[in-house]
Amino acid sequence: MPSVELKAYCNIDDAFLVWRAGEIDGCIGFAIERQWLETKVPGRATNTPEYLLNRVGFKVDAVGGPNQCQPSNVWPFQRYNWTDHEVSFGDKAQYRIVPMVGKPSQLKAAENLASPWVDVDASEEPDHGKVSCFFNRPMAASPWMARVAQEEGIRTSTDLVNQIGQESSEALREFCGGTLIYALRNLLEYAKENNEVHLYAALFELKDEEVTKHFCQLGPRAHIVLSNGSASAKEADPNKEARTAVHAAGCNVVDRMTASADDRGNLGHNKFILVEEAGVPVRVWTGSTNLTPTGLFTQVNNAVLIESTDLATQYLAQWKRLHDAGSEVPSSLKKTNAAPDKGIAAPVQAQPWFTPTIKQNDLKRLQELVEGAKEGILFLSFMPGPSGPVFDVLEERAAGRYVRGVVNQWVGGTKSKLLGILVGGSKSDPMNLDAFEPNGIKEQFAFWADEFMQGGKISVLIHSKVMCIDPLGDHPVVVTGSHNFSTAASESNDENFLIIEGDRQLAEAYAAHIISVYNHYRWRQYVGLKHAAGETPWSFLEDKPSWQKDRLKSPRQIEEWKFWM
Repeated sequence: MPSVELKAYCNIDDAFLVWRAGEIDGCIGFAIERQWLETKVPGRATNTPEYLLNRVGFKVDAVGGPNQCQPSNVWPFQRYNWTDHEVSFGDKAQYRIVPMVGKPSQLKAAENLASPWVDVDASEEPDHGKVSCFFNRPMAASPWMARVAQEEGIRTSTDLVNQIGQESSEALREFCGGTLIYALRNLLEYAKENNEVHLYAALFELKDEEVTKHFCQLGPRAHIVLSNGSASAKEADPNKEARTAVHAAGCNVVDRMTASADDRGNLGHNKFILVEEAGVPVRVWTGSTNLTPTGLFTQVNNAVLIESTDLATQYLAQWKRLHDAGSEVPSSLKKTNAAPDKGIAAPVQAQPWFTPTIKQNDLKRLQELVEGAKEGILFLSFMPGPSGPVFDVLEERAAGRYVRGVVNQWVGGTKSKLLGILVGGSKSDPMNLDAFEPNGIKEQFAFWADEFMQGGKISVLIHSKVMCIDPLGDHPVVVTGSHNFSTAASESNDENFLIIEGDRQLAEAYAAHIISVYNHYRWRQYVGLKHAAGETPWSFLEDKPSWQKDRLKSPRQIEEWKFWM
């Protein structure tokens, strides 16, 4: 009988493990064994094998209620993939998968069938720092946040946002901000400490007090095109406090107040920062992250940082066009944006697109990329609208490509029927688990506690706008930025997205991130639909090896192996 085969994909915050095995006699599940080779986390032992914990046990254990855990050689994983969230920037680790055979409470490791050890390295960013990507850990819908909320006396999502927005909430901000807040702090602190550095930022929202303070400390070395952060000019300016502060600090601020009174859009929706040293543009920070407590800490977001004078020069030219436009959206701006800048060939092949534009050339380019997919597409999407590239992605699924994605369409109390259209659902099959809206667990059952939900100041859970096309193939593509992949983003808003081609390490990092978000919310969507139908969700481990049969025959499982293995 062949041993287990294991693959591992890592970024600087997660390791995604996927393994394959035939039916194993007496196998009740798999233990995941890990040992740290290098780590910066205090108290971790290196070169000492340990089993990952599982928080789902057997039926006899469920009476103990939520928040139990056991090592996976006691409560094995009855599945063929797992994301290890304990990986941190600076870690090197290795894993192996061990079949556990026998009966519950009397399981033995089938060492002869265990996979070889597989290494992961979270100590280096893609392209050794020349091209780097960063992700936060917005765990609003999770048992972890439910426990923290109870410990901290947080009763509502509004309480959570208010607390996490305070610079003094260091532990909460550092955990939920992940590598994203770490990298952003480094960028801002580097600018503060080096007098020849100027920052040029185009921002939709600026409300986080720590980030605002950093800009204020730069004074005239901070150049900010600051939008009114709202879809409607009738609403109060959410950036008012930060706007007053950066003006008072002597920052070079252009108030780009483009939102219209009739809610038609025209949002100044960018979130990019370029760094200039001694008069030379040197690097660009872009992605989906608004500089607010929700953007940084409670919504799924990402950022990419690229060291390139050529690319930074192209973003600076766009910043100057926005600066000169003031609060207007001149036709000259749209015409200039209609053709993309030349992009760069090194350190990576990348091309920026800016909007508003005409003739939807940006969306046509995205459509070309989607239609060119050979193996599959992973994506995260926020408010993509009723047509466009996200729907093209689902058409690729219909053509047999591997597709996994999460769409956050609900926002601000607005109800939408988009979900049913998007996932190709029906009354008999309302949930297609290839794409869905994010949610949390509303009620405690078996090993699961109820979780923080949308509402109050947390009206969005997924805010990233990212597509990862053929990440494991010969020509991987990553698309990320502020652009929602929607018609409004193309024709009405100030937006940007960056197409990065051919960088396998970067694509794997994004793929590991997206699939971990997907699996997190896939489970919660399943639980919600089961409860809504008056049915009991899967609640505990099976105590017999027959659990393998359905999984091994599942077309979905075979599809997972084909893509990831």
